[in-house]
Amino acid sequence: MATLGNPLASVPIPSNPAILTANIDQRSNPSTVPVLIDKCASKKHLKQLHAHMLRNGLFFDPPSATKLFTACALSSASSLDYACKVFDQIPKPNLYSWNTLIRAFASSPKPIQGILVFIQMLHESQRFPNSYTFPFVIKAATEVSSLLVGQAIHGMVMKASFGSDLFISNSLIHFYSSSGDLDSAYLVFSKIVEKDIVSWNSMISGFVQGGFPEEALQLFQRMKMENARPNRVTMVGVLSACAKKIDLEFGRWACDYIERNGIDINLILSNAMLDMYVKCGSLEDARRLFDKMEVKDIVSWTTMIDGYAKVGDYDAARRVFDVMPREDITAWNALISSYQQNGKPKEALAIFRELQLNKNSKPNEVTLASTLAACAQLGAIDLGGWIHILRQHMKVSGLEKEPGCSSIEILSMFSRPELVNHYISGMRR
Repeated sequence: MATLGNPLASVPIPSNPAILTANIDQRSNPSTVPVLIDKCASKKHLKQLHAHMLRNGLFFDPPSATKLFTACALSSASSLDYACKVFDQIPKPNLYSWNTLIRAFASSPKPIQGILVFIQMLHESQRFPNSYTFPFVIKAATEVSSLLVGQAIHGMVMKASFGSDLFISNSLIHFYSSSGDLDSAYLVFSKIVEKDIVSWNSMISGFVQGGFPEEALQLFQRMKMENARPNRVTMVGVLSACAKKIDLEFGRWACDYIERNGIDINLILSNAMLDMYVKCGSLEDARRLFDKMEVKDIVSWTTMIDGYAKVGDYDAARRVFDVMPREDITAWNALISSYQQNGKPKEALAIFRELQLNKNSKPNEVTLASTLAACAQLGAIDLGGWIHILRQHMKVSGLEKEPGCSSIEILSMFSRPELVNHYISGMRR
């Protein structure tokens, strides 16, 4: 498949997409098709080139078909529905095409289809999955939060002797951590002979998210002892662990470590430092950092609002809210929630009424839940009843039923191709 990335630079191709389709007949042959595909700027142009390739038999040149399919699935002009139609027309898709389709679905709003395509490949393709296949299907299993399916795929990884593949191992660590199975995640981590920064970061993040901040900090110390160089992703995990432990001393040390070692500070890392200071109760440190931040986002502003509100400094929280460059619903929620949770339901409802008059932000589920709790504290039955009805309406109108299947059903498909075909055809309609 290496030839796909080397279009002939000597072929003159117009930069204007409108001219592109007019010249397809004159310039297209198996060697120029990759260049023409690269020039397609929209789904419409891909369709026109696809039709031309079918008429002239160029689609049945495997590299050309694969290149077109890849563009349909992954390029800026991609359309997964159309990519599936192109894929279905390929007489014998190669492993690269199967991997591309699984990859595209794994990153789509319907990752379960990536798993179904993987099972379909097992039944229909003559080639066994390779080291590129498994990280994509593991990502799909992570997205659908299916521990059983992920365990089955892990078994296939070991059977195929890919257990030592670093990329696959890192994918499995992330999968098990996201699924809450930290024992399995650490088992995979411990078997990696030469860990890279992704291995360390995935395990540290897994411990933090799983509620084991002490283990995360111990792993960070071990990481330094083994001369693995932390990066900003590592430090976000470390700061999050400090915030969960309410360990201000270690948190301050981590901030100093970042500065001493020249670790690049971006907005995400700045927000992690800010969150640590706020959760550890050091509003002075938080304010100094906040004032120094050249770039702030809604997370930065909301963190400060929440921090002031939690220590009862509502005037300061309101001042931060009033000087925000734009009023986001997240900030409104932080203010309402803080008043409600700290025994100030009247103030919470006053903010809610102010929000109703605001044209730039609209209440969401979090807003209504906090406001409803404030109504309960005050005994405001009329307003509470209205909010309850509105909340139920939002829940009903927000439901979207998507076709899917359970983990048990997915596992049964490994040996029953007719089930795969049933679900694939139903989900592609």
